[in-house]
Amino acid sequence: MILQDLTPYFMRKVYLLILVVILSLVFLNTSLTVYATIYRIIDAEGNTIRVTTEPQIKKAEEEAGCILSPIQLAVVPLISQDISKVKGIVFEDHNSNGIQDIEEMGLPDILVSNGLTVTVTDETGSYLLPREGHFVFITTPSNYIYTTPWYKNLLEDNLHFGLRFAPDKDSKQFTFVQITDIHTDTIEEHRVFIEKAVDEINRIGPDFIVVTGDLVWKADETKISQAEEWFDIYSSLISNLDMPVFNTVGNHDVVSVNYKKGISTEPGYNKGMYRDYFGPTYYSFDWASYHCIVLDPNELLDGNQVYKIPDYQIEWLREDLSYRQGSPLLIFFHIPTRSWENYAEVLNLFNQHSTKMFSGHLHMDVLIDSQGIPEQVTGALCGEWWRGFCPDGKPYGYRIVQVEGSNISSFYKEIGSKRQINIIAPDPLVCGITEVTAQIYTQYGPLEEVRYQIDQGDIKPMKIVKGKIWDTVTAIGECDTTRVTAGYHIVMVEARDKEGVFSQQMEVKVNQSEIVPLGEIIPYFKAYQGHLIKVKVKTKTSFIEESSYSLEESTFINSILIVKDETGAGVILIGDYNAQYLPDLDRGKIITAKVIPVKYLWKTIDTKYKILIALYTFKLPKGFVIRSKLKPKGVHLLWLIDCESEEIN
Repeated sequence: MILQDLTPYFMRKVYLLILVVILSLVFLNTSLTVYATIYRIIDAEGNTIRVTTEPQIKKAEEEAGCILSPIQLAVVPLISQDISKVKGIVFEDHNSNGIQDIEEMGLPDILVSNGLTVTVTDETGSYLLPREGHFVFITTPSNYIYTTPWYKNLLEDNLHFGLRFAPDKDSKQFTFVQITDIHTDTIEEHRVFIEKAVDEINRIGPDFIVVTGDLVWKADETKISQAEEWFDIYSSLISNLDMPVFNTVGNHDVVSVNYKKGISTEPGYNKGMYRDYFGPTYYSFDWASYHCIVLDPNELLDGNQVYKIPDYQIEWLREDLSYRQGSPLLIFFHIPTRSWENYAEVLNLFNQHSTKMFSGHLHMDVLIDSQGIPEQVTGALCGEWWRGFCPDGKPYGYRIVQVEGSNISSFYKEIGSKRQINIIAPDPLVCGITEVTAQIYTQYGPLEEVRYQIDQGDIKPMKIVKGKIWDTVTAIGECDTTRVTAGYHIVMVEARDKEGVFSQQMEVKVNQSEIVPLGEIIPYFKAYQGHLIKVKVKTKTSFIEESSYSLEESTFINSILIVKDETGAGVILIGDYNAQYLPDLDRGKIITAKVIPVKYLWKTIDTKYKILIALYTFKLPKGFVIRSKLKPKGVHLLWLIDCESEEIN
């Protein structure tokens, strides 16, 4: 392409030079690679005036508006080419056409990886990697955006990557949206709902989107052709987003691995289809000062689906982090870390960084502490698998995250809501001086006034701190709970915008103890639903227990544990939990557990579990099964997040 632009005379000279070099190399039987730079003098219309080996332009040519354009020629004898390697160039694509034009130079120090090895480009923008893995991909720098796909299949001929300078991306402030558990299927009503969410997010205008897994319905349990239809629909819907979208593979996105008729050699099996649509299942990119990493804890061992970060991915992660030492991290994945076989090993890699993690999978919205690192589990866009709100009471929604330097704040946004109040403090259990804090979103102009009230007491003002997308309000002065009686009370937050007044309330218990009695959870379920609370209980029996996969070191279990205390009984759900991190839960053990009260609809529960519930009816606590006219409508459960056992003297 470049040589064709030269004048015929100079083309003949260049071709002759190349021919002489090639013949010399063949005659000498050498693997030497020869590089030569020649220069085109180009006029204002883009025509080549002359070619020279000297990087100089004549004064008359300069006055006529001519420019000097370098051409680097490389002659590589066939005998020296190594098919075990892949190489390419990362270049600055000024005009965003995806092609390295003559004046566009290579970019140095760009991270490039094949998923096993990480390297950086040299001063010419060139890289060299072993021909291993599935893809070659780049870590998009903080002040660039990609103009070609950021990943390419190893089988492609062109393994060059274009980047365009984007200084606005390197701001201390940016916004992204986390969507999770969309579970796209073929139902028209669901498609329309996802389109509504896409339109809404486009109006909000975040800088980028991360979808943390379960992009489609249960592709792991169906045939490949059906899964492909779901992936097609998801890909089409998500393509309407106006900003970059980074996908994450979920446990239901690994195709046919739990399908009895699944054929492991069929194209698209396991992660094959995800890779065909979205590329690498783990990778990194930079945004402002943050290094963002997508991880893939989905593994298939001996035909069983397990959750761990495999050794080769850990080695990639070590190399990737070695180039970003000290950088703050945003980590994204689908399965929460408590389900990983080797989560401690992985999280130890983040010790030298300020880290925030985002996951999904649970279809509930809760912030948990994972080995000292905050992990935000976000509620599902599809709610309780398209049957209603999430089990923790959160509506169909997504998370908006605002980053301002080292400060990260977020807002769980209900799809379709034009006004929304999220009360984030106090917790359900309060004592002494407490905060009253809320986040408020409205499409109807600035907030005019916000107040709060406890029961039927005085209405007090709140301070409004303006935000880009939502405002944060806090009580002015102290909120002293010692002035009210012990027990349950209503906290109400009321806001006014140009459309009028809207409000939200929550129920709290004023109490000195941090332990919630089991006997109060179901009667005051709305107070505790979706909140991380602590219970101290004695184990009675486990009536559902199954191992999804066992290793010498650990067992991944799903179990339902009946527990009791002096006030009543409850049912703890141990879901996708790695048993090596659990204490002894044999009958009669005293445990202190952090749990989230949730409610599952009866139609969500598998038939085999419904049968077991019927068999154990007389052992289950009162109120465990929610009934209407004697028909079961759902169940109350305590979802286990963490627990520790106490020795009985």
